[in-house]
Amino acid sequence: MSRDRVLRIALWATVALNVLGVVVFASPALGFSSPLLPLAVPPYFAALIAYTIALFGGVYVWLALQPQFNRALVVVSGFGKLGFFAVTLAYCFAGVVPVGMAVNATPDLLFAGIFLWWARAVD
Repeated sequence: MSRDRVLRIALWATVALNVLGVVVFASPALGFSSPLLPLAVPPYFAALIAYTIALFGGVYVWLALQPQFNRALVVVSGFGKLGFFAVTLAYCFAGVVPVGMAVNATPDLLFAGIFLWWARAVD
């Protein structure tokens, strides 16, 4: 399987992951609780997080539909996913969020690896 095909599959998979993230944070943004969040999130911050996740998801859709990938956007996407995992892991080690949150963030680490692997291999 070509590197581009692996990246395209990963982009579509992470779109689905981001849709789930938007749904999880849209609930508290609209004043409802979310059983998938370990902490109460103020509506304003939940809305900003949902927006950011949706924005990245839109970039993944746009990238996945392109005949040729924009390397800079793939790198930013990789660091975005890596950062989400790293922040979650750090707060897990600090005891602020449960270990399950780091486990839930593991797909972001996997996608970060794929995105950065692809970007590094491109001429």
